[in-house]
Parts: sequence; structure tokens; C-alpha cells
Amino acid sequence: MIKAMSGSQPYAWAGSAGNALPGGLSLGSIMTLALMERHDIYQNQIRSQIDDMQARNNLLKDMNKALAVLRTNRPTDEKAIKDYGSFVDSQGTTQDVFEWMRQNGIPIAATEDQQKMRFTWWDPSSHMAGPIGPMLIATQNGGKRGVQSQFDAAISNLKAAIDSANSEGQMALIFLQGVLDKLNQVAELMSNLLSKDHKIKEVIIGNCR
Repeated sequence: MIKAMSGSQPYAWAGSAGNALPGGLSLGSIMTLALMERHDIYQNQIRSQIDDMQARNNLLKDMNKALAVLRTNRPTDEKAIKDYGSFVDSQGTTQDVFEWMRQNGIPIAATEDQQKMRFTWWDPSSHMAGPIGPMLIATQNGGKRGVQSQFDAAISNLKAAIDSANSEGQMALIFLQGVLDKLNQVAELMSNLLSKDHKIKEVIIGNCR
């Protein structure tokens, strides 16, 4: 059992000379340094969260632009084949909707490669045998086109991705608020330590006069 000490006790604080540690620093100084380090850690976490938030906001903007293009280009005839289209992203770059969705892991299907005939001139210097003059050749023009059902599936998948990104954004905001609260707590503790340390110094200086 701890017995209460009788009599008035001198004003003591972690930053006072009597609480100096072997390393030369007072306990108050070590506590302040530890809090400063924790303050820096929280600040770095906040910066990282803000960067992630900005990237997520840009992604959501691009998703909504791609969704608008898909809805605009969606064929009204269920058998018609149309190009998925393109849009200008948040960085000012023109993006092909089909390629962009694939790159961002959002499922999107396309029709089989469609053959398209075009005129060309046979090159005598090539290794291909053929008559000199214009000729018809088949070129691949598919892979980025879809029918109505494929557009509907792509729209549904993109909307699901938007909902997921919004949910992640809400969770990130909750986490960010928690880190901000911790940062404010550390800042308040540091302020209290520095304030008490200043008062200790004033008492010591006053006693020396």
C-alpha cells in the first residue's frame, strides 16, 4: 500500500532538473521529442490520405465521364454494333473507353473482330504475290465495339465500380478524421508540456533572484 506523504511537496515537473535522466535530457524533454515524432507520423499519414483522396476523386470524375459516353453511344437496336467511344480524362488525355476500363480492371466485353474491306495499292517490292494496281484487303476493326447487351453489361460494371470507389472514399474520410483527431491531441499535449516547462523555468529564475 502506498502511504500518502505528509507535508507540503515542492513543485515538481517532468522537465525539472531533479527529473533529468542519465542522458542529460529531462523526462519532459524526452516526452516532447516523442510527441514531436508522433506528430510528424500523423502529418505524413494525413498527407498520404489527402493524395489518395485526390487520386480517387480524379478516378471518379473519369468513371462518370466514361459512363456518360457509354450511355450516349449505347445502340438502340439490340443487334447493332457501335464503338464504345472515348473521353478526355481529368489529366486532359483522350482515353478510349474500352481500353481505359480494361486498364482499370473494370470488365467490358467486345464483339469478335470485324473484318472491313478497303482499297490499297499492291507494293511490287513486297514479298506478297499479286497484280500491280488497286486491290481489296481485309483489315481488323473490332475489339472496341459492342452490341446493346455488351453496352448494358459495361454500364452495370462501371456503376458498380463507382459505388465501390464511393464506399472506399467514405471509409477513407472516417480514417482521416481519426488521424486528424489524434494529431490534435498530440498538438495539445505538446502545447501543455511546453507551457508547463515555461512555468518551471520562470519559477527557477524567480528563486535564483
